[in-house]
Amino acid sequence: MANREDPDSPDAVVLTHTLEKLRARDGLVLQRLQTIRRSDVASLLGLPSVQNLAGSQDIDPYLAALQVVAQCVRDLLDGTHQIVADAVLGLGVLDDAYLRHGLDQKVIQALRADSLGRRRATLLSHWRALHLAIGVPSGDPPSDRTLRGTLEFDVLRQLARQLLQPANQPLALPAPTSEETGRPPATVGRVIIVGGAVMDVIFRTKVIPQHETSMLADYCLLTPGGKGVSQAVAAARLGLRVSLVAALGDDQFGQEIVGYLRAENVDTSLLKVVRGARTPITGVFELRLGDSIAAVWRNDKEINLGVRDVDLLSGQIAGCDAVLLTFEIPRETFQRAVDLAHRDDHSRPIVIVTPGQPYADGGISRQALSRIDYLVAHAWELEQYTPAGHDRFDPDRVGEHLLERGVGTVCLLGYGGGLIYSQTAPRIDRLPTVSSPFKESSTTRDAFCAALAAKLIDDGTFSESVAEWATAAMACVAEDHVHSTTMPDRDRIERKLRDTRSRNH
Repeated sequence: MANREDPDSPDAVVLTHTLEKLRARDGLVLQRLQTIRRSDVASLLGLPSVQNLAGSQDIDPYLAALQVVAQCVRDLLDGTHQIVADAVLGLGVLDDAYLRHGLDQKVIQALRADSLGRRRATLLSHWRALHLAIGVPSGDPPSDRTLRGTLEFDVLRQLARQLLQPANQPLALPAPTSEETGRPPATVGRVIIVGGAVMDVIFRTKVIPQHETSMLADYCLLTPGGKGVSQAVAAARLGLRVSLVAALGDDQFGQEIVGYLRAENVDTSLLKVVRGARTPITGVFELRLGDSIAAVWRNDKEINLGVRDVDLLSGQIAGCDAVLLTFEIPRETFQRAVDLAHRDDHSRPIVIVTPGQPYADGGISRQALSRIDYLVAHAWELEQYTPAGHDRFDPDRVGEHLLERGVGTVCLLGYGGGLIYSQTAPRIDRLPTVSSPFKESSTTRDAFCAALAAKLIDDGTFSESVAEWATAAMACVAEDHVHSTTMPDRDRIERKLRDTRSRNH
């Protein structure tokens, strides 16, 4: 714990006093921040990390302040301080850890009650269980008098100190400059990707090994992957301002993924990094012409992007130009994210969805379907949306059924092209075929989604030229999959289109 004799800077003293005020009543929640006198929270709103985050993400400074404090508590405080700060401020940043450990939901809700007294009582009565849940020693619980008179002050004082240290401002990390990346700076289009971040282990082979056999691989590659990561990198290479919302561990794989994203000019400030957790892994067998099969270990007992996580990002999601979502996240989180994107139907982002790894126990709600502008799918992923009374999968019937359920446009991808079912562009019924000798790899659809977002932001409406451009991006990835860099930039897509047009004429 902090020593009361250690001198504090005037800024730390003021910030500690601010945090003490904010712990009262319902704690440090967005509504409280937005209604309290601005002068009472000026020391928090004036933090460089808060100002940087609000400016870079174009969000309300109150929301930025909440995110900065929550991330600092999650990542920087020691075990007991973390538990106490989370409870007395009513943040709920440890909810996932408590749920994984099997703590009763009523206890978790009580730790976010709108009464400081109830939060304190719950903290003390479940002291050992809370420590056990995050894997730290507990010792005997303090008395109520010690908690109120000493421990809370020490915890909030330490939190204030860490918030003021430049090295401990996790949400204010600068993105690489264009000089560092060698790519032009992002100038148009703000895109949020909500999806998965995993480490891929890729084996390239002549054929897929049969049951109870083994074979030699031509090549093995360990690389950051997941649809969220791939779409984020694809969008960044097209010059968009991109942030990834995903959950991953703080292990070596997690650190490598974060480093990779930053090198690709993807903003990582919205990532949820789970302390002590192992980052998910995907094993991929990829054939020479690009087909692949995969097995995914999600580690969902430790890694989980919850509804509360996306609620904290409501301003960014509602205020960007396009939101790209995948089924790699829990269904309730997905459905909450599409609701947030529609917070203001008069001015909202384009919603593009990839239903990869369909939910095993059914699809998403009809309301969630109605909030999807573009559903980019493979045929097998849509079998569960076959209308009642139809035993055989018919892409035309399923496409029309999804339009009836409110989806704006369905892009059913195939090799080099695909089918289109659209409410907004009914005259376009087929994706242009952009020739390539290679089949789809695991990332071709990710490039399609990113290119679709970029071109829709450029042009404003869906058209044949938008479809052709996105399909060309997919063909580029299929051709380049043998190289370490597969996601195309705009010049690469334009060259592919010129080559295809010249061959057709």
